[in-house]
Amino acid sequence: TTYQCHDSYVYHVQPSRDSKLVITSSSWRTPYSKLWSVGDFFDEKKQFKDEEYLEFSCNVQDKVVGTQSDAVATIYDLHTGQLSRTLKPTSSNGYSRNRATFDPTDDLILSDGVLWDYRAPRQIHKFDKLNQTLSGVFHPNGLEIISNTEVWDIRTFHLLRTVPQLDQCQIVFNSGGEVIFGLNLEQELEDETKFETAFKTFDASDYSLIATIETKKSVLGLCSSWDDQSLAVVEQGNGECVESAVRMYDVGRLRAEEEDQEDDGEDEDGGPDDDDSDGSSDGMGGGDDNDDEYGEDLSGSGSGTPSEDDLDDPDDEVDADEVEDLDDDDGGTIADDDDSWEDIEVEEEVGGD
Repeated sequence: TTYQCHDSYVYHVQPSRDSKLVITSSSWRTPYSKLWSVGDFFDEKKQFKDEEYLEFSCNVQDKVVGTQSDAVATIYDLHTGQLSRTLKPTSSNGYSRNRATFDPTDDLILSDGVLWDYRAPRQIHKFDKLNQTLSGVFHPNGLEIISNTEVWDIRTFHLLRTVPQLDQCQIVFNSGGEVIFGLNLEQELEDETKFETAFKTFDASDYSLIATIETKKSVLGLCSSWDDQSLAVVEQGNGECVESAVRMYDVGRLRAEEEDQEDDGEDEDGGPDDDDSDGSSDGMGGGDDNDDEYGEDLSGSGSGTPSEDDLDDPDDEVDADEVEDLDDDDGGTIADDDDSWEDIEVEEEVGGD
């Protein structure tokens, strides 16, 4: 089903955890954001005229926080639908992509690089501005704020570390909070808007880079499933085909599928030893590798025909009686056996013992 939500394109959609409410935000033409109820019908519950971005609170989703221009953050109570807080800093940082957000406990709010106590409300701290674009987000552990490449300690307001790979990346955590997905922001060129054709994954405990996933199409957004088993990625074609689509990824199954494909390939080829059917590599005959693997040839010359040195050696002479014994035992003559000279020499060595 398709619903007409805004007069301009929708760039942000967030459902509530109970899937009964949905937030949508658009880029231009008021109202910028709306709240919808989801059930038998998709109904509009409330309009937010000046909130360019809107999101639910984290711990108990009974509030929404909106982002207005000039670094103003607004908080609405969902039970009453009334405005409960307006947070305006004494001096703003002026981030171009500021998005007000709650911390995991719903006690703190970050907006335009300024940390607020929602309960007071009062301004607690203003973080140094080290980039022009991203204000920052809370880490799910509730102890850190990630602002572009900088990671700040909420308890001391000190800079903990920098992560260069997160430069100009929109950050999305998986549902468990163990993995960070980094999406590069769009680049505004003279005649087009360019998106990266890949996204990055990081370990949320130490910010180490896990992998860079190449999609071959522009990545507009992504979201992990509630059980972190699937990942939905909004992709847009490049060149002549610019249609957008949502591609579903199974998390952690790519390597297993590759191994299964390799196993299937070996089964179709008949196994890894099919190329050695002449026995050259397993010591079953006919190849130069046989001599190298098993050492010196017993015949002396390495062939079925005796060399001159073999004929001249008096120790290698064989009596006629021994030849007759060999004929009687083997049921044939020397001339009929291709490996007769080797057999004679082995018999002589055994007899000598």
